[in-house]
Amino acid sequence: MLSQMDEELVLACQLKLEEEDSRSIAAAERRRVTWERLEAAAIANVQPIAVVGDVLASPACSVAC
Repeated sequence: MLSQMDEELVLACQLKLEEEDSRSIAAAERRRVTWERLEAAAIANVQPIAVVGDVLASPACSVAC
């Protein structure tokens, strides 16, 4: 019914909705790629943890036991 009353307004609203959807999809893809890069960087920077007795110690631990 609204499209019969003001077709130009309906078309403008549809265009705006499509643009917003497109931006939303692009933003979601950027977030997904960012998380993948963060996860890859975190995995690459993981240092093994050594168990000394009942204490956890990193390999770079400088505390004398």
